[in-house]
Amino acid sequence: MARMSQVRGVISHVAANGGNVPLLRLILGVVLVVFFLLALMLQVQTSEAFMLAGSPVGLAPDWGILRQPYDLLHGTLQMDMSKAVMWGWGIELVYLVCVVGEVAVSRWQGWFKTGAIILVGFNFWTDLNYGALPSGFGGQLAFAGITSFIVAFFGVVGLGLIWGAITEMSGH
Repeated sequence: MARMSQVRGVISHVAANGGNVPLLRLILGVVLVVFFLLALMLQVQTSEAFMLAGSPVGLAPDWGILRQPYDLLHGTLQMDMSKAVMWGWGIELVYLVCVVGEVAVSRWQGWFKTGAIILVGFNFWTDLNYGALPSGFGGQLAFAGITSFIVAFFGVVGLGLIWGAITEMSGH
């Protein structure tokens, strides 16, 4: 009985706050960041598949991709893989700069925006062509669209939810 009363109290608290509870925001933020990482890995995989003239990749993210910048820095990758890693991660970093930051040097801003539009569009194209789905063109288009959206927004929104929830729970 006491346990049921506690559950009702929690539900009442969540309902009274319209779902705006720090713990729920924290959980949602973590889920968004995990999906951001998954989508980021899939985009790097599709970009690398293009550079290596490979076949379309399956929708199983390879967590080893997160180690690639380290391996590139230490020179442990083969030449063709080094180029593919530079390409895949380079496009993702350009994409993230478009979402998160701005170019500090204003005289290059026009060039950066032009290049970014071309590269982000090309990234969408590689997702469309190298993300293998049995659902045909419609499924490929949906995959490319949602993957691009997740990379564009889930990381930033997720981190905002996490930091906001932590700040509120710590009383600051």
